[in-house]
Amino acid sequence: MNAGTIVLLILVLLVVIYVMRGFKIVSQSETMIIERLGKYQRTITAGINIILPIVERAKDTITRMPNGSLRMNSRIDLREQVYDFDKQSVITKDNVMTEINALLYFQIVDPMKSVYEIQNLPLAIEKLTQTTLRNVVGEMELDETLTS
Repeated sequence: MNAGTIVLLILVLLVVIYVMRGFKIVSQSETMIIERLGKYQRTITAGINIILPIVERAKDTITRMPNGSLRMNSRIDLREQVYDFDKQSVITKDNVMTEINALLYFQIVDPMKSVYEIQNLPLAIEKLTQTTLRNVVGEMELDETLTS
């Protein structure tokens, strides 16, 4: 093999690697946000998608795992999700302190907004739920909270 053949093989290998990295396979219940040079480009949906590997990349987001831990992930789950929150101390309208468990069901309907309009979605959902729960229970008397 001469030097020209080796260079050609290396170039072919680099092109094959480039093309393979450009294929993104997204599962049925997921989506990905694609950025081109750091700016929002598009949202890719289920199936085989093609990106430009050097200038485009999938945006990482914070997701909550079933065990409650947080991790970075480039895929956004579009299925309905469940968060189970710890007990919350709440004061009712008649100044009685009680503890309430919260279970929240939610679904992401706009992936772009869930990535770019809030920094930490799981934490924001948790804090909004806690605040709303305290607000609602704070306007009720103890008897009402036990029956509703």
